[in-house]
Amino acid sequence: MQSLLWRLLVLLRIYPGIHFTYSPFKILEFEELLRGLEWTGRERVLDIGCGIGNHTFMLGRRAGSIVGVDVNPEFIARARWFAGIVPGGGKATFTTDPVEKAGFADGEFDRIFSICVLEHIPNHTEVLAHCLRSLRPGGEMIFSVDSLTTITDPELIEQHCRDHWVQQYYTPQQLRATLEDMGFVNVEVTPIFRSTTAVELFERGIRKGFNFGRLATIGVTRRLRAAEAAHAGSEDGIFLIARAQKA
Repeated sequence: MQSLLWRLLVLLRIYPGIHFTYSPFKILEFEELLRGLEWTGRERVLDIGCGIGNHTFMLGRRAGSIVGVDVNPEFIARARWFAGIVPGGGKATFTTDPVEKAGFADGEFDRIFSICVLEHIPNHTEVLAHCLRSLRPGGEMIFSVDSLTTITDPELIEQHCRDHWVQQYYTPQQLRATLEDMGFVNVEVTPIFRSTTAVELFERGIRKGFNFGRLATIGVTRRLRAAEAAHAGSEDGIFLIARAQKA
């Protein structure tokens, strides 16, 4: 029965899709990650922390091939199953090997994506070093991380850290310095979710969970998008978007 439901979601083009998530933060985060990118359809892409493959398949539509990495074997088993029924799923391969042990070749990828994953990895600098090695010259790493610099309640930050297994929160300065010290060039770090609306919604998410419900998410996403577009205050944000290249 469950497989029939998933096949129906694929047939209706609900999965894979960014609106499959019930979080307005995940919807707008993905939009920001893809903003301004040009695709030839031949890119070799790596997706770190792919989960069951939702983002992987969406990126794969634009690329020539994509590899999804996640250390959770249940997620990878589901992602491989989806690859058999999702249009274009044959472009995607999946592995449970962590990046530092996966044996990717030097220069294997044109682009590497990671969506709010690195802050959960204790050896994040080792992972970044392997990402740099496995990018081709001129290749790009595009990723997001948690910052939470506009969340001022220490108890909420502690709860978020505990509930989501966060190893480290980043500031723009820390993240830029880390990438540049490792040898990445053309580093850009952009805070997102800077508005008071974003703070209110994120604090609600910490307290009650980030599943806002399918119908409610549509309206909340519109409200958050409008608030972010109108925001002209602090340069701090809840998430950071980083873009960097290999020389």
